[in-house]
Amino acid sequence: MPASAMEVTLSVKPLMGILVHSDFWEGPCRGGIKEEMMPDAELKTAREKFKKNKPILERLIPQVKVLDPVFVPYTESFVVDDAIVREIETDMPGTDCIMVMNQRIPKIERFGKPVISYTHAVSAADICAYLRSIGREGYYAIDLEELNELLHLLWVRKAVSRTRPLILTAGESPTWGLLSNIRDLEGLRSRFGIEIIKKPYTDIFPAMDSADETEARRLARELAEGSQENKLTQDDLTSDLKYYLAAQEMMDRFGCNAFSTACVELCRSRIPQARRFVPCITHSLLKDRGMPSGCEEDLNALTAMTILMYTSLKPAFMGNPLYETDEVITLHHSVPCLQMNGFDAQKLDYKIYPFTGQGFGGKIQIDFAQNREEEVTLARFDPTGTKMLVKTGKVLSSEYKMTYCSPYYFIEMDRARDFLHAVMDFGHHQVLVFGDQRKKLRALSRIMGFEIVEP
Repeated sequence: MPASAMEVTLSVKPLMGILVHSDFWEGPCRGGIKEEMMPDAELKTAREKFKKNKPILERLIPQVKVLDPVFVPYTESFVVDDAIVREIETDMPGTDCIMVMNQRIPKIERFGKPVISYTHAVSAADICAYLRSIGREGYYAIDLEELNELLHLLWVRKAVSRTRPLILTAGESPTWGLLSNIRDLEGLRSRFGIEIIKKPYTDIFPAMDSADETEARRLARELAEGSQENKLTQDDLTSDLKYYLAAQEMMDRFGCNAFSTACVELCRSRIPQARRFVPCITHSLLKDRGMPSGCEEDLNALTAMTILMYTSLKPAFMGNPLYETDEVITLHHSVPCLQMNGFDAQKLDYKIYPFTGQGFGGKIQIDFAQNREEEVTLARFDPTGTKMLVKTGKVLSSEYKMTYCSPYYFIEMDRARDFLHAVMDFGHHQVLVFGDQRKKLRALSRIMGFEIVEP
């Protein structure tokens, strides 16, 4: 069974910097009480601070792995002892970022890692500006809340870089259902670390034939029994779950943790007609397990979905935006998730309707009135993969259709007309997560190097 990239941890190396003078003197940069300024006294104070600051490390977000903290004293020569440098370097191969506590550490850039200054010293501004001026990453966290927000965003970047989508493709260029797709796959990989694995969409059918029938029926029965209403037969729902198991098997085989498949090309092959399935439930269930899963080989949406899911810690919906009024759009597709309020939250109530008029092809139907947060965030990348369109709104109502793509979510937003004109630079599918994620996305865009567009 494939594992989500969200299981990755951010390894943080805490370093406690302290200037311990070699003797007592006073002058233009030093003054105070003599007894407190003697080397032994300063070293004692420093060790007490080191001990006092250690409990802070226990209050970091769960996505962080704290490496052994190192006490880093140095004299007015501003040279760190070679033995301490070697001790720090031992952990550097497995370190994602350095967290500097108390005071600056001379030549911190030698370790080649992002540096977070978690201090109340004015040197934080100096060292951050210096690091940034030489092309290195330097960050400043004023308090614990800000520190955890920053660590979360650095973790998001790492998780995104560990994301490896399996794209089941018809191999056609352009993809006829999605002309606006990101075409520069190497650019996507070099910017964000996302490695795309493409395989023929027909390769899944042998895996579907060998899928565990008993397990597929168990999952189908469990999904049906958990629903408020199910309009599919056990056999048809089982066909959908066999596709889900086959997708997992292929993802596991190729080391992937995200998914997408051709849709227009798959549909016109008439294989779904013959096998009585659609991939919609697979998308919903994979996202509930923390694995981005997008429709129609849409890399613009899948990239935005990956970032939104990891940033919000919630699975995402995606759909087609349509104009209703100057204050309302609709967003419709068949891929909402049961855990939309959060991966650890209670599952939402849902129904199972057929996608087709013949009664096969399951799709989850969820009323977004169950949203814990009033606002939702929509996003999508442009065809160059360098700009993200971001917009917030409020879900007014949900509407189900017996066949084809649904639910329809009616979303109130300011300047809806301007938003839909902005979509013309990005493409149609919009990804949605619960909550206003704009502040986090703005900060993340500076860390990851993409542009935010907010119409």
